[in-house]
Amino acid sequence: MSLEILVTRDAGADIAEALSGFNDISPNLSERFKEELERVYSYITEYPEIYPVVYKNFRRGLLRKFPYSVFYIVENSFILVVGVVHQAQDESTWKRRA
Repeated sequence: MSLEILVTRDAGADIAEALSGFNDISPNLSERFKEELERVYSYITEYPEIYPVVYKNFRRGLLRKFPYSVFYIVENSFILVVGVVHQAQDESTWKRRA
């Protein structure tokens, strides 16, 4: 059984910002980012504990070929994505969402 993914407003803003930046470079790059994000989401829904806990109960999934991390919490009936942030950003970017 796979769990549903819910994306917080902050995480949605993170994704929109990343997509905008990639789209400015190339629409193809933006599409590849979306595909990679979906791949990580797929892993998370099927195997919620596949990625390590990195802070309190937050887990981090890494995108391939993009320096971004997906931070999420596993709840009883869903996965809550709290951030999709560039790995060069300060950790406080997503930790203050705890």
